Amino acid sequence: MKSYLLIIGTLIVVISALITLNVFFQQSLQTEMAEQFNSQQLLLSRSIAEHIKSYLQSSKEDILLISTMLSNGDIKGRATIESVIRGFSKKDAATKYGIIDAKGGIVFFEGSRNLLKPVAPQLFEHAKRVKATKAFVVETNSAIYTLSPIYEQKKLKEIIFLSVRVQDIADKFVSNIKSGSRGNAWMMDKDGTLLYHPTQPGMVGGNIYKESDTVCFKCHMSFDLEKRIIEGKASNYGRHIAPSGENKIIAFSAIDIDKLSWIIAVSAPYSEVTHATKQSMKLYSYLIISIFITTSIVSAMLIVFNKKRIKAEEVSKRKEELERYAAELEERVTERTAELAGEKEKLNTVVNAIGGGIMLIDSHGKIQWANQKSKEIIGREVTGLLCEDLWADCSILSDMKVGDINTSIMSNLFGQKDRYFQVTNAPVKGINGEIHGNIRLIQDVTEMKKMEEQIINSEKLASIGRLAAGIAHEIGNPLTSVFSFIQILREMEDDKFKKESLDTIYFHINRISEILKQLSGFSRMPAGEASECRINDIIETSLNLIQYDKKAKNVSIVKELSPSLPEVVCSGNQLSQVFVNLILNAIDAMPDGGSLTIKSMTRGSDIVIRFEDTGVGIPKEDLTRIFDPFYTTKEKGTGLGLAVSYDIIKKMNGALSIESELGKGSVFTITMPYK
Repeated sequence: MKSYLLIIGTLIVVISALITLNVFFQQSLQTEMAEQFNSQQLLLSRSIAEHIKSYLQSSKEDILLISTMLSNGDIKGRATIESVIRGFSKKDAATKYGIIDAKGGIVFFEGSRNLLKPVAPQLFEHAKRVKATKAFVVETNSAIYTLSPIYEQKKLKEIIFLSVRVQDIADKFVSNIKSGSRGNAWMMDKDGTLLYHPTQPGMVGGNIYKESDTVCFKCHMSFDLEKRIIEGKASNYGRHIAPSGENKIIAFSAIDIDKLSWIIAVSAPYSEVTHATKQSMKLYSYLIISIFITTSIVSAMLIVFNKKRIKAEEVSKRKEELERYAAELEERVTERTAELAGEKEKLNTVVNAIGGGIMLIDSHGKIQWANQKSKEIIGREVTGLLCEDLWADCSILSDMKVGDINTSIMSNLFGQKDRYFQVTNAPVKGINGEIHGNIRLIQDVTEMKKMEEQIINSEKLASIGRLAAGIAHEIGNPLTSVFSFIQILREMEDDKFKKESLDTIYFHINRISEILKQLSGFSRMPAGEASECRINDIIETSLNLIQYDKKAKNVSIVKELSPSLPEVVCSGNQLSQVFVNLILNAIDAMPDGGSLTIKSMTRGSDIVIRFEDTGVGIPKEDLTRIFDPFYTTKEKGTGLGLAVSYDIIKKMNGALSIESELGKGSVFTITMPYK
C-alpha cells in the first residue's frame, strides 16, 4: 500500500512540477518575445529618426548652397534669385523658401506671409549668431526653419531660409509606420511637448510636464518612462500602462541637429505581442494534463498486473541468488589462490630484476635468502653463510640494538678492488616491535662515485679558471709597465753590474709573463674546431713531435693500436695536445729509462686510449688531486698540464682517469664516444 501511495505522490509531484515549469516557461517566453519585438521597434524608430535627420541635413545643404551662390554674386537680379529658389522648391513641395532683409523685413516667401511675420524676428536673431557659409536649423511651434545668412563685405545683407511644417514631416516619415496591427509611431520634443500622434490628434501640443494638461493622460496613466528618457536616465525602450489597463511596449530614438531635439517613439500593445504565445501555452497545458491522466491510468493497471508477477519472481529470484552466491564464493576462492600465486611470482621477478643485491639476514648474522643479483655481485652462492664470511665489518650495519635504517658507502668488498658499494640495512620487526633480523641492499655505485669526483673536479676547474683570469688581468697590466721600463733601462745603462742585474730582472719578469700567459690560456681555453679524426693518426703525429726530445732516448715506446678504430668527431689539435702532455709526463716519470705502452681499442660505443708507463708511480693519497690545477710533483712544473688535458677531454664528452701504484708505474685511460 505504501508503494502505491509513493507512486501516486510521485505522479502528483511530477505533474505539479510540469505545470509550474509550463507557467514559468510561458512567462519567460512572453518576456523574451516582448524584448525581441521591442528591439525591432527600436530599429524602426532609429530608421525613422535617421530618415528625418538626413532630410533636415539635406535641407541645410540646399540652403547653404543657395546662400553661398548669393554671397559670391553667382546669382544676380531678384527675378533670377526667385527662379533659382523655385527650382529647388520642386524637389519637395512641402518645403517653402524665403528671404528676410537685414532689417527683418520679408523680401520673398513662397508660403503665407501672415504665418511668417510672428517668427521673422526670432529667425533674424538666430541668423545674426550664425557665421557665414553656415546653415542652422530652428524649431518653432508648428514649423522647422533652416536658415543661412548672406554677407556682403562682411555685413549681414539678407537671410535665406527654408521652412517645412512639422505635420508635413510627420506625414512623410511617421504617419505610415505601423508596429503590428495596433501599434503606431509618434513624435515629441525634448521639452515634453507632443508634436504628432496618429490616433490622438487632440493631444498634439500637450506637455507631459504640465499636470494641468489633462488631455495627455487619455492614453497614459503616467509619463515617468518618457521623462526618464528625456532626462537621459533610461534605456531606449520600456513599457507603460494606459488608463484602459492595457500594457504597452515603447521604443525611443532621438534626433539632435542644431537647436532641434526630437524623440521618435514606436509603441504596440503588449497583448498583441504575446497573443500567439498564450494560445500555444494553452495547448501545451491541455497536452500535459492529458498525459498526466493517461499516465495515471496506465500506472494503476501496471501496478495491478505486476503485483502477482512480482510475488512469483521473488521466489525464483531467491533460489537463483543462493545458487549464484555459492558459485561466486567458489570462484572467488579460486581467483584469490591464483592471485596469491601471481603476486608471489611478481615479487620474485621484481626482487631478481632489481638493480642491486638483496639479502635476508637473521638475528645471528646468517644469510637466510639472497636474490640472483647478490650472487652475481659476490661471485658465489651465499645462502647459509655467515655475514662475517663475506666482509669483515659486516656487524657495523647489522646492530640489532639500533633498529634504524642506515646506509654506508664501502669499497674493496668481495675481493673487487677500486669498486664502491652502497650498503643499506633495514631491520625486520615482529608484531611486538622485536627485531628478528635485517634486510640488506647492496648496490654498485662505482660509476656514480666517479661522476661525483668528475663534477667536483669540474667545479674546481671552473673556480680556478675564473681566479686565473682575474690574476692574469690584475698582474698583467702593471707587469707590462715594469717590463717596458726594464727594457728602456737596459738600453740606457752602461755599468756592467747594473746591466747584469737588469738582465736578471728582465729574465725573471719574462718568466712571470710566460706563467701569466699559461694562466690566461687556461681560463680562456677555446673549444677548438671539431672534425672527423682518426685516433691512431693523432697518436702517430704526437709521437713524432717528441721523438727528438733528449729525455725520450732511454724510453722504449710500444704501440698496440687497433687498425679498425672508427673515426671520431673532435678537435684534432686539442686531442694531440692531450696526447703530447700525457707522453711527456710518462717520460718525466722514467728518468732512468723504461717502457711506455700506448694502446687503442673499442669498448662498446666508446674508443679507449691507454698510456701505460713503468715509472715511479704516484702515491695513493695524491691520486684524488692529480687533476687539480697548480698541483704538481715536478720542481719546475706549473701544475696546469693534466688540468687542461682533463678539461679538453671533458668538453669532448669523454673521460680521463688514472690508475697508479707506487714503484710500478701509472696508467692514464681516455674514453671517448664515437657514436
